Amino acid sequence: MPVEALHDESLEYPYLYTKKGEVPFWDHPQMYGYKFLPKDYRPVATIEAVLSLYARKRIDETDIMILKVLGDAICCNEDQLRRYFSTKLTSSQVSKRLDKLRKMAFVERWKVRVRTEEEYKPPAPFVLGIAGYKLLKHYYNQDFFMDPNRWDSLGIGAVQRYVAVNEFRCRLIEARAASSWKWNALIADNKLIKKPMGVAEIVTPKGNINFLIDRPQMNQNYIGYLKDKLHNWKKVYQKYGNKLPISDFAENVPTVIIFASTLSMAKQIHKEVMLDTFPYIVWFCIEEDMTVDGLDKAFYRPVKEDLQRFTLDFLKKLETKEPIGNP
Repeated sequence: MPVEALHDESLEYPYLYTKKGEVPFWDHPQMYGYKFLPKDYRPVATIEAVLSLYARKRIDETDIMILKVLGDAICCNEDQLRRYFSTKLTSSQVSKRLDKLRKMAFVERWKVRVRTEEEYKPPAPFVLGIAGYKLLKHYYNQDFFMDPNRWDSLGIGAVQRYVAVNEFRCRLIEARAASSWKWNALIADNKLIKKPMGVAEIVTPKGNINFLIDRPQMNQNYIGYLKDKLHNWKKVYQKYGNKLPISDFAENVPTVIIFASTLSMAKQIHKEVMLDTFPYIVWFCIEEDMTVDGLDKAFYRPVKEDLQRFTLDFLKKLETKEPIGNP
């Protein structure tokens, strides 16, 4: 599964601050991170050993449920995992399960910090470890799960990107708005067409729509990255008669969502890419507004040279006792 243009050592653009003058943590160019192994680390590395642990009930169905959710998320932080299981497990139970799974390499925890803000300790990101990967690929071999060895090359940029987009994904599910989700879905069944980072089928009062979601980052040439994708999709849209056909999704109205960390970044993107000139719908979802006001109030549409904020009431978080699960 490709992760495109995640890191560019030469920052072509300056920091783009929030309204409060801050750089969002999950888009901070000065972030660093690494896998953080537990003291009593006894990794399990073969499928035979993994299945033996399961047969001896050292690993149970709840553990497999946690592994499957994490595998489907690719990389998410501990807070997001706790929210997935909020009606089934307490926060403490989730943490204890993760600690147990870490010791045997079913999951791996990353330590992430910003060099200029070492005192801030965010919820730790988690990914599948080699044992968890082997277990899931054995029982769910038709599904994609990230090979743990790939994180050595993908690095902190990919960790940031997936944790950030998983927050967007988590909030869609909490709002009961996403009926399905797929990472890096194929467009027009063509591997040569640039892929959106995520696709979600969204249930609205006026019918379903498809969100094609992407995440620009400050430590990349995000202008060039978005220009390439949007112009690539424009050709597809025109070729297929005002459609963006997505593999395994219904032919709903496509809406491109640029999930930007700050409003200042969104304004810079619109100024240079001229989003209102594309033939399909392009909206921004702004992380800083989502954090403060909720997902439903975090959207902007390009109107000539400006960005116009609007509310999507159907994306308001629902307070419910039912588990949010996975789309």
